[in-house]
Parts: sequence; C-alpha cells; structure tokens
Amino acid sequence: MEDIHSVQPVFELQSPQPSAVVPLSGVTVVVYKTAEEMGRASAIRLAREQCRLVEEQGKASFIIMAAPSAFAFYRAYVQLAEMSPQLQRACSRTHYFQFDDYPLPAHHPASFRYLLLKHFFIPLASYCDPGRVHLFDADAEDTDAAARRYQELLLTHGLDLQIMGIGENGHWGFHEPGIPVDTPPQFMKVALTAENVDQQMRDHPHIFTKPEDVPRSAYTCSVSMFLTTRHVIEGNVPQASKAFALLAAFGSDVVHEAVPASALKRFGKGVVRTTEAAAWALLEYRNKHIVTRDALVKLAESLRGPQSSDVSAIISRICSVFDTMKISYER
Repeated sequence: MEDIHSVQPVFELQSPQPSAVVPLSGVTVVVYKTAEEMGRASAIRLAREQCRLVEEQGKASFIIMAAPSAFAFYRAYVQLAEMSPQLQRACSRTHYFQFDDYPLPAHHPASFRYLLLKHFFIPLASYCDPGRVHLFDADAEDTDAAARRYQELLLTHGLDLQIMGIGENGHWGFHEPGIPVDTPPQFMKVALTAENVDQQMRDHPHIFTKPEDVPRSAYTCSVSMFLTTRHVIEGNVPQASKAFALLAAFGSDVVHEAVPASALKRFGKGVVRTTEAAAWALLEYRNKHIVTRDALVKLAESLRGPQSSDVSAIISRICSVFDTMKISYER
C-alpha cells in the first residue's frame, strides 16, 4: 500500500515530513508545520499520479478547487511542471475542471475562473492544452443551461484526480450544510450561507470589503459528483479558521449533510493535509476524547465575522453540529 504521508521524492523535490499523522476511518489527516509544506506534499503526490495515469491510459482528468487554501499547492505544482518534462507532457494530456464559481464575469476578481487563471493556468500556459481546460461559463446568458452542459462534460470525461478544500462550515466546494449528500452527481445552483459570507470576506478581504459584496448564490459540483473521483482525492486545509470544520468532519465516523466534507470518509482512501494551526482541535480531541469549554470558545472566536459576531451564538451552532456528528464536548 502507498505510504501517503511520506511521499517519495520525485521531480528532484524532497517531500516534507509531517509533524503528525492521524489515520481515521476512510481518511488520513496529515499535519505539517506550514502551508507550504502541506501544498508541496499534495503537489508531489498528485503530479506523480497524473504522470502515471497519462503513461498508462494516454490521458487524465483533474478537478481543482479555486481558493486561497490551494495557493501553496498551485505554487508547488507549477514549480514541478517547470522542472519536469514528464509532468509537462502529462499536463498537455490532462482535462482540467473547476469545482465551483459565482455567477460573475471571468474578469471579475472574485470569479473563481479569474483566480484559477491567474494563479494556476496562466503559469502553466506553456504546458496545458487550452482545449482541455474546461472552465464553467458562469456568466452565460442562461447560466442554468450552462450548468447542465458542464455537468454533462464532467460525467462524460469522469474525474481521476482532485485537490479539494473544506469550508469553515464544513462545505465541500459550495455544497453547503443542509444540502443532502446522497443526490445523484450534479453541477447545481446553491444559496450561500451567512457563514460562507464571513469566510469569503476572510479569504478575499480586498475584494469583499462588506457583506453585501459577497454573492449570495453560486454553482458547484455536488458531494456525490466529487466522490466519483476514481484515483486520488487530496485535501488542503491550512487556515486556523478551519479548526472547527476539520474536527466536525473527521472527529467521528459519522457522515451527515450538516458537514458535507464528512462524506470524504466514503471515498475510503482520502488524504487531508493540513497545518498545526488548523489541526489543533482535532489533535486535542483525539487525545482528550472531549472538546473542552476553552476549546469551544477558541473555535467560536476563530469563526467570528460580520455575519456571525456573537460568540455564544456561534458556540451554540458548533455544539449543535457536534451533537449531530456525535462529537463529545463539555456542557
């Protein structure tokens, strides 16, 4: 079996060693000191698998999140491509897809197409085949029809590889809490939560300077679509504000729509790479088997924002999710 938390050196780039490895049912959480180490480890593993798939089957498909959580991954992957003719060839034979997007023009700085182009596809322009870079037409005249076409494209090509993130409220892509996780695979329109507004303002403070700047709807793959991935799903979760989401998703064996990312456990071989700053609550819970009152307050403080500023109310919401996920806490 592949040793996923100690990735072998490839492309002349040494994979960093983790500070902790947490094997769980269906998923392994791997902790690093820094986001750069986290992203580099994922880039090495995914690039290696991508090269293998192209060598064996002549092509590959890769679905990529568009978020600050992936910035370290983007940098490491581009570095690998610049130094490896093998990966350059694999990039030219790979179909790339995006997770989700707001219904905004591609040139809008909040558009996820803009983010992916700026940080990923433009740096890789010499290696990728433009005809295999499939971005969602989020500002089409009929966006719902465009979503149906994108869904069909995803299902036709299928997904081999995935780099995912996890939202502060446990969302996967924009599959938000409360949306059933057992639907048929789809690319769908969703309403966004107040918690997501706070996260987007944290992620993009220069773009979203006030809550009303954040779009209230988006298009996304469903969890069931993400789980059609055939080979590798790697998660990157570097931010301290994701400590609650990591614990809620992976602190127990429960899979529930209250925490859509918890469904990664159904994949059976998922890897979530994170940082010590984000993993502290999960590691503490694994040690103490209970979330202390101090930890609840610390988690709530990390989630405060313009839409959710009352710490007591946030603690109440956290405890409700923990009840659903069967995670014990001090009452």
